[in-house]
Amino acid sequence: MKIKCVAIGKTVGSYALEEVQAYVKRIQHFMPFEFIELKEIKHNKHNRENALLTVEKSIVKHVSSRDALILFDEKGKQMDSKAFAQFISKQTMLQSGTMVFCIGGAYGFSESLRKRAKGMVSLSPMTFTHQLARVIALEQLYRACTIINHHPYHHV
Repeated sequence: MKIKCVAIGKTVGSYALEEVQAYVKRIQHFMPFEFIELKEIKHNKHNRENALLTVEKSIVKHVSSRDALILFDEKGKQMDSKAFAQFISKQTMLQSGTMVFCIGGAYGFSESLRKRAKGMVSLSPMTFTHQLARVIALEQLYRACTIINHHPYHHV
């Protein structure tokens, strides 16, 4: 199984950058993993739909027809860490390609991308900065790897 995580915008700030790099390395210990940052499109209230479609096109370049696109989205399903690990395990059995998780930008995802996705996961009902959302998403991916592999990191 291979996993990619596509994030809109650059990781900024020493804390976020260090944490993202650390979790990428930790996940790679368990499986092939790639973290991809895409350019964020600057948009305003007048061109929001065009900006979302432009972002969608850049995301889709990293998703083949065999891949499972999973969006970290506020409209997604809320689950605890064990359920998230089970979700990943189930998807890997159903899909022959790569699992591609995507962390959106300031305005989320277009409806057409949401329809294309094999699943949507909510990180929390709360709102986080983009930098913190990246760290949380990657930590949960790492935690899922440890749960799946019976590693003691998740001791509940």
